[in-house]
Amino acid sequence: MLRMLALSMSPRKGGNSDTLLGAFIEGAGINYADVRHFHTHKMDISPCTGCGACESTGECIIRDDFDTVREELILADCIVFATPLYFMNVPARGKAFIDRCQMFWTSKHRLKQDLFEGRQRFGILLACAGAQRGPRGSDVFRGLKDTMTYVYDALGLIDSGSLLVPGVDAPDDVRGNKGILDTARDLGNSIAVIGNS
Repeated sequence: MLRMLALSMSPRKGGNSDTLLGAFIEGAGINYADVRHFHTHKMDISPCTGCGACESTGECIIRDDFDTVREELILADCIVFATPLYFMNVPARGKAFIDRCQMFWTSKHRLKQDLFEGRQRFGILLACAGAQRGPRGSDVFRGLKDTMTYVYDALGLIDSGSLLVPGVDAPDDVRGNKGILDTARDLGNSIAVIGNS
């Protein structure tokens, strides 16, 4: 059974990105995926201090709730990131979580360790933005996409799809769009099928 780690990075439980994540998990189905779900806004995660300790050990020396999810990050076959956009990136606690993944980047690139034992692992991004476009008409998800490229590299994930929804500013905007929710369910189902094949 596919082991899935679902990371909700919104401080607003039940908002648009949470709704997308719920549909995705529903699509993955109880028979296809063992889902571990974490809300970063409920966790006590300190920001990375750039101390450099992980460069010699591959481990972060900060002890907090990141420890709770660290093992899940290693064991997961699929990691799903669900987030709203705050200034074209993830909210602060989600960004602190991401920055603490430096230990995985260091383990891979500096210490040449394979914490994931060569397993094929999937990365999925679900994101919502209030705006339709970014500055001067640019892609509103541009900053987030660049961030996730590095996150996927650090965590040894294959970019396996995304659902990026602009123009959903009110808390329940996606609930009224059956097409978007069906797309999220279909994406969850397809990843579960591929992951279990």
